[in-house]
Amino acid sequence: MTDSSALNYRQIRVGQVTIGMVGLEKLFMRLYEYGHRPDEEMAAELVQGARRHNYIPPAGAAESGKALLREYRRFCEQQANGSACAAGYGAWRSRPRETVPWFPTIHAELCDDCGACLRFCSFGVYAADDDDQVQVVEPFRCQVGCSTCERICKLGAIAFPPNTILLAFDQ
Repeated sequence: MTDSSALNYRQIRVGQVTIGMVGLEKLFMRLYEYGHRPDEEMAAELVQGARRHNYIPPAGAAESGKALLREYRRFCEQQANGSACAAGYGAWRSRPRETVPWFPTIHAELCDDCGACLRFCSFGVYAADDDDQVQVVEPFRCQVGCSTCERICKLGAIAFPPNTILLAFDQ
């Protein structure tokens, strides 16, 4: 395993869990430059590449492969549109934004994919996947302390951590 401190950080949704991974931008760029297009057969290759800097348990490889393939498809679309770049999330109260655990979680069993949250949030936190299911795709673009989308969700499918976690950052 190589030093991953200089690698970018990206959060992806694997099953019902949002996890942080490093080095995906570099992996995706290398595959894209070599002409690898996102198809179902690439899932295993993406898992193998991601394991270089991240732990992916054997039992989670299939689900991780689906998530990585979904992210790589998005990356390829952004490259084709000329908009792909590693996200710079900035800082909140002098701390790197990605170290502040403030972002929504969608409870899939409650969500009817109405898209109210997607239409409301202007920061690109949400997107619909290929099956039109709304997902959190850019959790660190969520504005720390904002939970308005939770209140506009009529079914209560969106949850945020309690505001009290932000008190730890005031010290």
